Amino acid sequence: MQIHEMCHKTGLTKKAIEYYQVKGLISPKIYENGYREFSDKDLSILNEVAMLRKLDLGIEEIKQVLDSNDRKRTLTFIKHRKEMEVKAKSNRLDLLEQLINGADNKEISDKLDLLDHQSTMKERLLAVFPGYYGRYLSLHFGYFLNEPLRTNEKKRLFNRVVEVLDNMESIEIPKDLQTILDEINMDMNDENINQIINYMQNAYDDIETYMDKNNEQILKYEEFKKSNEYESSIMSRLLNLYRKFGETSGYYDEFIPIMRKLSPAYDDYYRKMLEANEKFKTVLIDKTVIEINDN
Repeated sequence: MQIHEMCHKTGLTKKAIEYYQVKGLISPKIYENGYREFSDKDLSILNEVAMLRKLDLGIEEIKQVLDSNDRKRTLTFIKHRKEMEVKAKSNRLDLLEQLINGADNKEISDKLDLLDHQSTMKERLLAVFPGYYGRYLSLHFGYFLNEPLRTNEKKRLFNRVVEVLDNMESIEIPKDLQTILDEINMDMNDENINQIINYMQNAYDDIETYMDKNNEQILKYEEFKKSNEYESSIMSRLLNLYRKFGETSGYYDEFIPIMRKLSPAYDDYYRKMLEANEKFKTVLIDKTVIEINDN
């Protein structure tokens, strides 16, 4: 196909098609006389590019999508980043309206500085760790970092968190497990995570009642964990990977202690989790002693 046919089939101008060619999105065959021959693949790519441009994706974002082996995952990351951009833009549009209505430059400048300071720790994490890593951190710790850095000590601790995370070794996850994790993470959102954390907090607040109500299921699960079926399960494989990673990467020794100082809410959650684990161990020990005596 020549360029005029491509324009007709894609709705793009010649200049747009030439631009996407220069950017490396398509690679038509170029003859000695300068004529370009476009393939069906070029047509398919340009139609997708045209659609993504209408969705307000930039060239670099489009490249990420086209080069990705998992477009759902890539598009989800882009959507999450754009939601943050929309929020930031909305705040600044409000200030622009105030400027139009007579607010002086100093007042607007001070409010802009305040907006920067009011960026939550969660938003900052997503900014410094784009992609999967930032998404993972946002989902798992964002609930406890949904507040701005109000003091110099908070800023120091946050910078230390970023430093530790940036230098932390990557966890090696087999492809089959990575695929499952990706599917889980894509289906999770802030609301889901908040519901889970609230549920766990309520359980930790009254762990005795929780264990009384769920005693039978808890003991059955503990028995299941001793089986060969569990040892070969996805859950067991993931937990073993995370346990090894936590022991060798500095996750438990460095990251968690700093997180507890940075976020009192997380410190409270973590402390209650440790207390609940100790009570849980006591129940299991008591059960084992009873079984031994019965035998």
